Amino acid sequence: MKKKMGTEESKKIWEKNAKFWDNAMGNQSNDFHRKVVRPKVTELLSPNSTDYILDVACGNGNYSSYLAQIGAAIVAFDYSEKMIELAKKEAI
Repeated sequence: MKKKMGTEESKKIWEKNAKFWDNAMGNQSNDFHRKVVRPKVTELLSPNSTDYILDVACGNGNYSSYLAQIGAAIVAFDYSEKMIELAKKEAI
């Protein structure tokens, strides 16, 4: 039987790999997110300056930053403290 990964084990992996994901996604995200995910989610949300958006699992904050540039107020959360540190660098 395959052992389930515990919460703390999962968190340790995200903490260890935060810089890798930050490098992979960059401050503008990767091509897939820019060309597929971002346009569709933006269409779905139709964000404007009166909106408050919660970005759960925000990673390095590149999408939160993008939404903020559109004018929405963003609250971003990630389980990994290291990812939050990286996201704070993205904050505008």
